[in-house]
Amino acid sequence: MTYLKDLGFSNEVIDIIEENFSKGSLEALTEEKENVLQNINYLRELGVSNYIDAFIKFYNMFLLDNKTFDSIFSKYDKDDLVAKLEKNIAIMEYL
Repeated sequence: MTYLKDLGFSNEVIDIIEENFSKGSLEALTEEKENVLQNINYLRELGVSNYIDAFIKFYNMFLLDNKTFDSIFSKYDKDDLVAKLEKNIAIMEYL
């Protein structure tokens, strides 16, 4: 999970993830490292500043291949989507 450091995750946040996610989830996040990296970077490039919160709450979405992940978000107006995600990251569950 140390690859998350390059994306702005602190050691404390990585520790929380490692302590609270199941072993299977951690293995999946390691196996799907490239998808996770691409999907986090996608949100960062959109301008979503609370992408770490999004990852912690909806890590399973970040396991999706990049094309599928992109298709979830690209159907919405970028500025409106970013504003809504920053106001309430929980809406990711309904996208």
